[in-house]
Amino acid sequence: MKKTAIGILVLASVAFTACKKDKKDDDTSTDQYAQQKTEIKKTYADMAFAVYSDSYTSTVTLQTACHTFADNPSQANLDAAKQAWLDAREIYGLSEIFRFVDGPIDNTNDGPEGLINAWPMDENYVDYVVGEPNAGIINDVVNYPTINAATIVQANEFGGETKISCGYHAIEFLLWGQDLSSVTAGQRSYEDFVIGGSTADNEDRRATYLKVVVDLLVSALGQVKDAWDPAIPGSYYHTFQELDNKTALRKMFNSMRVLAGDELAGERIYVAYENENQEDEHSCFSDNTHRDIYLNALAVENLYKGNYSSPFGNNVNGYALEDLVGTIDAAKNTTVTARFAATMGYVAVMYHPFDQAIVLPAERPKVLDVVTSLQQEQVDLDAAAAVFDITF
Repeated sequence: MKKTAIGILVLASVAFTACKKDKKDDDTSTDQYAQQKTEIKKTYADMAFAVYSDSYTSTVTLQTACHTFADNPSQANLDAAKQAWLDAREIYGLSEIFRFVDGPIDNTNDGPEGLINAWPMDENYVDYVVGEPNAGIINDVVNYPTINAATIVQANEFGGETKISCGYHAIEFLLWGQDLSSVTAGQRSYEDFVIGGSTADNEDRRATYLKVVVDLLVSALGQVKDAWDPAIPGSYYHTFQELDNKTALRKMFNSMRVLAGDELAGERIYVAYENENQEDEHSCFSDNTHRDIYLNALAVENLYKGNYSSPFGNNVNGYALEDLVGTIDAAKNTTVTARFAATMGYVAVMYHPFDQAIVLPAERPKVLDVVTSLQQEQVDLDAAAAVFDITF
């Protein structure tokens, strides 16, 4: 959640400053594991570039599908765009492990995360909803006479953090529409984009909006991909590996603990569980939240183990935290990896769609099992970080 990410970044920044040690505390000349830590940094950087490269590639495919649909609206083209969105999310969900450390994705100065994955969104800020046929930027020709990149970017979070105008979830809403059913995802008609169609007004503006917003998403992901590109001199790929070992490892552990505990267990699952409200779930229009949860949980495990299986052949399998923690304290390493397995087991049996898992009495305990396991995962990761004299 965007608001949580900002708060976490502030806390993380304070933590990094408060815990910064003088040079002797990271003196590689006296650290018997210095070489291994250097290898871990490279694995991390290689993974970040591979995942963001793949995310960019899959989102270019989404871009093509959305343009095709917007230019030639049909049920077949709408279905193809929806599938491209789902496919793109399969990779982006794994990239969120590289957040929460003031890196290229959510750097406090120019990180584009807010243009990529901000949520939750007020649907009626973008387009019509039930009972409000003239709602949204798309239907407001007076205040938003022109639909273009500048309009959409300036509108993003203007007037409130749920006033989301761009990113994956704005595209999701444009493709699926509101989810008004307990058994299906949103059922937006392709005729919403057919000029002269009978389902909604401003079809041409809706089609333009879809094309512009997906173009913005591709551009934002391209920015992050390039930031991790080892072929670009001075990129963050090189900057990260030049960090002292303790700072780099702190960043890795912080992203894992925050994504697992504060973000996934807390904001992305428990808030919706407690409120029993689908408006609080991550991908509420497409009913894809169960995949968001799985992918985010897997991303934590991937980073710890140094593994990434790429659909495009950009696989990474390098020396990782699992290897070094296992060498220094095998028991703590075993605890962490066992907890990963437990978490994924709980995720596997959680009911979906998620909007029903949080309201059906027989299914709610399974959601809470996931939350509890992820919270324990955070505790276990903190214990593993302490092996390197890193505390939070």
